[in-house]
Order: sequence, then C-alpha cells, then structure tokens
Amino acid sequence: MYTALVIVQVLIAIGLVTLILLQHGKGADAGAAFGAGASGTVFGARGASNFLSRATAWLATGFFVISLALA
Repeated sequence: MYTALVIVQVLIAIGLVTLILLQHGKGADAGAAFGAGASGTVFGARGASNFLSRATAWLATGFFVISLALA
C-alpha cells in the first residue's frame, strides 16, 4: 500500500509540474510563441485557463492528502 501511494504521489507531482508550466501568467503572452495561443480554439476563450486552474487545484489537493497519508 505504501509503494502504491508513493507511485501515485510521484505521478501527481509530475502532473502538477506540467499543468503549472502550461498556465499563463497574468499578462504574460510568451506562451503563444510555444503554441499555447492555439488552445483557445479547443477550450473556448477562457476555457483553457479554467480547466488548467481547476485541474491544478484538484491535483494539489490530492498531493496534499497523499502527503498526509504517507506521514
């Protein structure tokens, strides 16, 4: 059980890093140079920001809960 929780925590940590790097900063449009500007066509005008911030919040909560369980 301990090993499974550690594996899940590592996967959540990788997901968190990925999602945080994909998010736009306030007023920073440098992400458009790497193709982030095209995400508006998939999720709508603000849909990508909402999806990324909600997914980040859920993963952060999961990371926190698993950290407490492993302590």
